[in-house]
Amino acid sequence: MATWLDSTDFARYALIPEELLPTWEGSETDDVIDEYVSALRLANHDILTLGAESLSVTWLAEHLTFARWCYADDDTGLLPAVHAAGSADGWKDVLSLELGGRYVLTDAVYEAGRILDSLRDTQRPAEALRVELPPGRYRVQSLVVDPDPNTQFMLDRLLPE
Repeated sequence: MATWLDSTDFARYALIPEELLPTWEGSETDDVIDEYVSALRLANHDILTLGAESLSVTWLAEHLTFARWCYADDDTGLLPAVHAAGSADGWKDVLSLELGGRYVLTDAVYEAGRILDSLRDTQRPAEALRVELPPGRYRVQSLVVDPDPNTQFMLDRLLPE
C-alpha cells in the first residue's frame, strides 16, 4: 500500500525543491489554487502544484506518477490501474517544466517548520512525502481512471522529454 497524504483543507499541494524548503512560507502558490495541475517559478526553480479539489495524494516513484484518491474502498486497485493506464489513450498534456533533484510533496500552505517536523516525525501520519527526480525537462499528463464502478483515481504522470 502507498503512503498517502490526507486531503488538504486548502485544495492544493506543492512539489517543493528541498533547497527552498527552509524559506517556504505557505503562500507561494496562492495564484494557482483553482488549477488541477499548474506550475510556478520561484528562485529559478519550477514548482509543480496539484490542486482544485481536496483529495488525498501519493507518489508512485516507479511510475513517476502522482495519484489522487477520488473515491475507493481502499487503494488495492491503484497499481493495477496505473499499469493499465500506462499505454491507455486519453492522457491529457497539461504542461512542461524543468525538474531534478530532491523534493518534498506537501500541502502548499504548510510553513517550513511544520513540513520539516513532519519529515522528522515518523510516528504520526505523513504530512509530506520525499520525491527524487533525475534532472531534466518533464511533460505532465493527467488522466482519471476508474478501475471499477466504485473506484476512481486521478493520475498525473511525469514524462521525461
